[in-house]
Amino acid sequence: MVQNITLDTSLFPKELDLLLGILKLNNYSSYIENNSHLLDNIDWDKFVDLTIHHRVFPLIYKEFKKYEKSIVPDRIMQRLEHYYTNNTFNMLALTAEMGNVCQAFSDNNIQALVLKGPVLAESLYGNISDRTSKDLDILVPIDSINKVKTILTEYGYILDKNQPWILDDWKWKYHHLSYYHPEKKVQIEIHWRLSPEMGKEPSFDELWKRRKVSDLTDGPVYLLGSEDLLFYLMNHGFRHAWFRLRWLVDINRLLSKELNPYIVDSLLNKYDAKVMAGQGIMLTSELLHKDVKYKFESLISSVQKQKKASQLAVYFINKGLVPHSRDNPKEFVKKYHNYLLLQRSINQRLLLLLSRLYPSSWDAEILPLPKQLNFLYFPLRPFLWLIRQIKKRTSTTHG
Repeated sequence: MVQNITLDTSLFPKELDLLLGILKLNNYSSYIENNSHLLDNIDWDKFVDLTIHHRVFPLIYKEFKKYEKSIVPDRIMQRLEHYYTNNTFNMLALTAEMGNVCQAFSDNNIQALVLKGPVLAESLYGNISDRTSKDLDILVPIDSINKVKTILTEYGYILDKNQPWILDDWKWKYHHLSYYHPEKKVQIEIHWRLSPEMGKEPSFDELWKRRKVSDLTDGPVYLLGSEDLLFYLMNHGFRHAWFRLRWLVDINRLLSKELNPYIVDSLLNKYDAKVMAGQGIMLTSELLHKDVKYKFESLISSVQKQKKASQLAVYFINKGLVPHSRDNPKEFVKKYHNYLLLQRSINQRLLLLLSRLYPSSWDAEILPLPKQLNFLYFPLRPFLWLIRQIKKRTSTTHG
């Protein structure tokens, strides 16, 4: 039986309470009629800013449009309509480009799975305008990376960060490359892993066998099967500390669909992700939909650990900062690192430590060595790391 778990949201401003209330019921009129006190002295500009930060303004705009007695100021509705319209055009452009790129991959015998973007919006919300996306995330087999690079370059895409590829560390330390098209203003992230530094995860072949097909475009576009999508979205939300409510809304939508509990349980157990998933369930239950907790109570196993991590996520949601930004205050950064460590298993922590000790291509760029002497990068890594830090500080100071 699920324990009675309550997260402390007392520090949430009333604008955030209002936003959560509307998302929870997915019905603005019913919520307002029963909670009219929340509209007293509401800062509507702050409310809109929150809908933008949490990337849920399309849903809020549509709810406001349904309610004839809305007391939302006209200028606020105009703001929301502006963002909604721009998002619709952006999603249409992404859909067209997704179809072109996936067709090019298919023509070159490259298997590809679209992780988010328009296919996720259509799959979860039934309308590409109801969810925002800033880019396309596409997963490909690792041995197709060089072919993908060539195709995207021919299509006019430019690699965002020209990191060195001297050693093989990139295969498991990182998980994607970012490409940008300067004329189309489209960004594509090419993934060969679902996430970085999280240990084992389903192979591409496993994911491909369970794939679903999207009918958004004329050509072949594939996405993750529902159970794999849950695993990925939980992982993604966890790594980013759920600082955007949109990720919890996505989870809530996905959990309302038919899922194979055997496959879900098998995935989470096999890839050491049960604590992480339990936290996602707890947050979804407490902030959006209580019944989720009872439907997936088997995932809430490490109650105290999951509650502590969930309460930290509430802190990040309230702060409105990007947790992994280098510009954050030291106290915030410390809380974020503690949050990540809290949910990593012993094996995942060991892998993280090894990844820090393992030589990188950045080391090889500073001190090029013949291949037969690559073993020397292990004892030299601390010194090479120090040299990189000094160079960074020097360039920042002179810049």
